[in-house]
Amino acid sequence: MSGRQAGKPLQTAERLRGLRIRITVLVMAINVVGLAGMGAVALLVDERQRDEVVAAELRRTASTAAALLYYDSGALQLDKLFDNAVANGPTAVYVYEAGRAELSLVFAYPARLPVVPPAQLLAPARQVWSSGTEIVDPLADRAGTQTPLLAVPFEHAVTGTVAGAVVVLGDTGPAQAANQRLALALTAGGVAFTVLACAGGYLLARRGTEPIADALNQQERFVADAAHELRTPLTVIRAVSEDALAEPDRRPAALRQVVRSADRLADSVSVLLTRAQLVAGLRDLRREPFRLDQLAEEVLADTVQPPHVAVPDTVPVVAVGDPALVRIALRNLIQNAVQHGRIADRPAEVRLQVSAEPPTVRVRDRGAGLSEAVAATPEQRFRTGAADGTGLGLAIASWVAQLHGGQLRLGNAEGGGTEARLRLPGQGP
Repeated sequence: MSGRQAGKPLQTAERLRGLRIRITVLVMAINVVGLAGMGAVALLVDERQRDEVVAAELRRTASTAAALLYYDSGALQLDKLFDNAVANGPTAVYVYEAGRAELSLVFAYPARLPVVPPAQLLAPARQVWSSGTEIVDPLADRAGTQTPLLAVPFEHAVTGTVAGAVVVLGDTGPAQAANQRLALALTAGGVAFTVLACAGGYLLARRGTEPIADALNQQERFVADAAHELRTPLTVIRAVSEDALAEPDRRPAALRQVVRSADRLADSVSVLLTRAQLVAGLRDLRREPFRLDQLAEEVLADTVQPPHVAVPDTVPVVAVGDPALVRIALRNLIQNAVQHGRIADRPAEVRLQVSAEPPTVRVRDRGAGLSEAVAATPEQRFRTGAADGTGLGLAIASWVAQLHGGQLRLGNAEGGGTEARLRLPGQGP
């Protein structure tokens, strides 16, 4: 058998594993970019919505405070401001009344906002008083935090002139805290989703490439062991020929051995060419009805030669498939029984049984049978490079069975020996 160690990874399998990793990295990159983009958009939309909520609250508070101001006997009355929940809520309210030359602060409710320098509030109040229009402008407190500001004028009820300004400041602290909590939640969720997506991507890539890896591994092992099977007969032919040239008395026996080695070489080449043609699509698998019992008896008679004994037990059976490939599979099974199905130098006894429903060929020998390890996993014998050294024959027979949609089973027979069961599809109704 070939020198390849069992279980040693092949170059193709290594490349497929690299492909799985690249696919996983690609899935991770796509998820990271997509989640980062969606998270940024979500935070931006949330920030704008919260700004709109704060602006609406400022406008509601300013309009309410201006509506609560009134004059009595020429004096500005502020009592309704002290009793109103809006004017005493989370929004800071400042009322500036106009005198003859300057504005004066007559009401201040700073709420829980940081302290704002009076000069910063007086400037927008003066601008509203002089222009008579509202001002919307963020204001920086002493800590440098931008605080939304809205300043609106209020009029004297009798004269109709601008009597002062109402300045309101919004509290952005809760909105910023909520935005930060949203950012943390999006980050944690994105990391968890990315991990799950990477794990799922790797599992999908692994499941998707496993059939390819198995097929390529079988192909590479088949080619490697086929090369060994081709070298062995050539080596035997060369060695026997050299011995025959050196010892003329051994030429008849040497020629017979050369013929056997040449037949083995021709069989291997035929199988490899047929397999290559099927894989490349240069030849279609023939599916035609044929007499399985006649084909099996013919192969048994050609393969088992004296002193070995062949015992056929057949009934008329029609199978559907490629007779040429089935012939190769049967010959390999029978040859395997002859080579491995005997004890010491005793002649082999090969029993062949053909049964119907479904069409099945049983090849049984009288050898030592399968070891306990191989009997537990008999499919190992179908793999080229198997430890028990069955060669390329069983691998080819298993390939032919699978190609036809059938099955090859191997196990210990009752009473001793090994039994191979090749099942093929029948002709049908």
